[in-house]
Amino acid sequence: MQLHRAARRYLLATALLTTGLAIRMLFLNLLLVELGYDRQTVALPLISDLPLLGLFNSLPVLTGVLSSLPLWWLVTRTGPVVGLFGGGVLYAMSLVLTASSTAPLPLALGLALAGPASVLATVSAAPFMMRYSADATGRNRLFALNAGFALGFAGLGSLVGGLLPGFAAILLALPQQSAAAYQATFVVASIIGVIGVWPLALNLREGEAEATHERAAEVSPGTGRPSPRLEGMRTEARTFLTAGRYALPFLISPLLISTGAALLIPFLNLYFRQQFGASDAVLGFIFALIGIVTGMATLGAPWLVRYLGQMGSVIATQLLAIPCLIMLGLAPTLALAFAVALVRAALMNMAAPLYDVYAMERTPEAARPIVIGLIKGALSAGYLFGPPLSAQVQRDYGFGPLFTATAILYACAALVNLGLMRSRVHG
Repeated sequence: MQLHRAARRYLLATALLTTGLAIRMLFLNLLLVELGYDRQTVALPLISDLPLLGLFNSLPVLTGVLSSLPLWWLVTRTGPVVGLFGGGVLYAMSLVLTASSTAPLPLALGLALAGPASVLATVSAAPFMMRYSADATGRNRLFALNAGFALGFAGLGSLVGGLLPGFAAILLALPQQSAAAYQATFVVASIIGVIGVWPLALNLREGEAEATHERAAEVSPGTGRPSPRLEGMRTEARTFLTAGRYALPFLISPLLISTGAALLIPFLNLYFRQQFGASDAVLGFIFALIGIVTGMATLGAPWLVRYLGQMGSVIATQLLAIPCLIMLGLAPTLALAFAVALVRAALMNMAAPLYDVYAMERTPEAARPIVIGLIKGALSAGYLFGPPLSAQVQRDYGFGPLFTATAILYACAALVNLGLMRSRVHG
């Protein structure tokens, strides 16, 4: 089946932006540790001193939460094409800022911009793909391709990124595994991210006129005129309330998953470094293969639907991933830890786009940006408090309790999804 030209451009932008972001993600925590931010704390009202390492990891989620409502509203008014372009621009700015300095303020500002960028990208992506796919088969294929591109190119970014600090150290006469070498790597990531905005700009130029016409027809059917201001506000309020009703059953599982993931997944690079002494190149290789294999597994998700259905596929892969997670925490060698991490990541992510399709097919088109925004918000919510808590647990008890807590939360999410499937939620 031929993909729409706008969809192909979107996939190209996904590949480029994901590559740049993956390079930064691979070394962000290592950079923060080299700069001593794991030993520095900040006192917050009503909260004891928290390590900056955890707070830096939570910052994108915090800014994303604070900006969610206005950005959701903006996308409902401007459409997903504009939303994707805005998200791409903010992602590029985020990468440029974190590459510009190792001082706390530029780093914090760069990471903060990633929050609203993620909101715009996630709230726009699903409606965009629904618009540019003709039928259910095309939707499953495009959603799977998008997830596969994101995961696969994240792996490619990790593979290339794992070699960049070593090259930077040689070319620029920098110490190996140093903050300066990681910062030079971030410069490369920012260049890739800036290039990734170009396909989205082409979509904005060529496709938004048609989308604007369609939205105008939806505002005042049959009149050709926009609704009066008060009526428009009432319509938008009803849309938000309706969207919340449709979204509510789909939020519990993502919230449980994000809480478990936030405790562990952002710090797997530190786990491999501290537990097994993995070098930069080895870390790049590990996360590259994880991303590539996970991306390939995601492309097989539509095949899995034939046998288990959309939600059945999600539940099965989540349950199978839990033993892998436990084995990862108990692995005695780097090779075994890498193998089970690979399988765990593939299982947890391969059916994720099917969850989005399942929710979108049960949601009216006008409410889809808000519903997917709430779902993605739930998938990020755990990162508000998970990384700071994880940093404290790592400092006091190591990684052991984190693996246990994450496994329990993942199991609860799978059980919630089982209840969701049996309840046969429909829009």
